[in-house]
Amino acid sequence: MKHALKFVMALTVTILLMLAFRALVFTVYTVRGTALEPCLVDGDRVLVNRWSYGLRTGDGRLFSYARWIGGRVGRGDLVVFNSPADTLRPVHRRETLAYYCTGVPGDTVTAENGRIVVPGKKVAIGVTPANAALIAYLYGKYEGRNARVSGGQLYVDGRRIECATFANDYYWFSSGRRSDKSDSRCFGFVPETFIIGKVIMLMYSVDGGKPVNCCLRDGRTFLLIRNP
Repeated sequence: MKHALKFVMALTVTILLMLAFRALVFTVYTVRGTALEPCLVDGDRVLVNRWSYGLRTGDGRLFSYARWIGGRVGRGDLVVFNSPADTLRPVHRRETLAYYCTGVPGDTVTAENGRIVVPGKKVAIGVTPANAALIAYLYGKYEGRNARVSGGQLYVDGRRIECATFANDYYWFSSGRRSDKSDSRCFGFVPETFIIGKVIMLMYSVDGGKPVNCCLRDGRTFLLIRNP
């Protein structure tokens, strides 16, 4: 009986440590779809370092958002983040996406409606009739501000704003494929609060169309992910 109890306790501690490790250090993300081909394909299991940009804590309800030992996303990083398009659930429970960062605060990127500057904490953007609606959207959705556009002018919390400043850093993500527009051309800027971590390794790959005994893909195990 004593040995059985020790075994159960050891197993419980091991499981708790594994869960803590997954939540606080590394996590495995399953690639879905073809947006990142040929670098990553459907069924790849990749290792994500949750400390790459600082460990994200707080779910916005019981505890406020925070970053432990924060760092900024770099151009070319392959990043996992929560989907901005999923608005029905809390941020930390939303679908996870993986794309390349192609725009950091202060960069100019090309969107469907023209060239725009990526907003950030240290980036002040002049308000024009062309970008007023976008800035109002970011203020209302991610910054908790009351923003509206009238006559091409931006009004925030009842005051007209000619130069916009931000409480968050934002990033622009790309699939790397011009024909695949499921990236920021679809869901727009991604705030820092949505960032989970950086993809650092391809652990293994599963071909879902094959039987279990031969579903692992050859040559796709323990490969380091490098910036393009």
